[in-house]
Amino acid sequence: MNRKEFLKSSCSGACVAMSSGFLMSALLAACKTPLGVIKTSADKDNMVVIPVSAFGQSDYKLVRVSNYNYDLAIQKKEDGTFFALVMMCTHASQPLTKTGNKYYCAMHGSQFTHEGEVIKGPAAQSMIRLSAVELKGNLYVHLRDL
Repeated sequence: MNRKEFLKSSCSGACVAMSSGFLMSALLAACKTPLGVIKTSADKDNMVVIPVSAFGQSDYKLVRVSNYNYDLAIQKKEDGTFFALVMMCTHASQPLTKTGNKYYCAMHGSQFTHEGEVIKGPAAQSMIRLSAVELKGNLYVHLRDL
């Protein structure tokens, strides 16, 4: 192999490797959730306690509760109060995904507003809404048995 062929084959291999690396990092970055996920557990009374400071400047947090089948979407309203939605489709009890300012069920395509109201069926009932009470810098959410 002469010098020209060696440089040509070396350069093309390096270019492929570098572009693959850039592509993989872009794909992995796209997989990251932009939402802050809070992982916690419920106490013996089925109460979840979240520090309000965890919200920072955000008005939305996804809460993953251990030993609970669904995530919670906790939102801060304009008046400063909070509410929680169980991320479960009311049609077939499947987990929901947040897409922009909506919730989507991948199983049958039901869609819900950020307030939990049905936009598109087959779901006919709104998402389950849980009370979220702020007290002394903490947010208390009482879980329901599902």
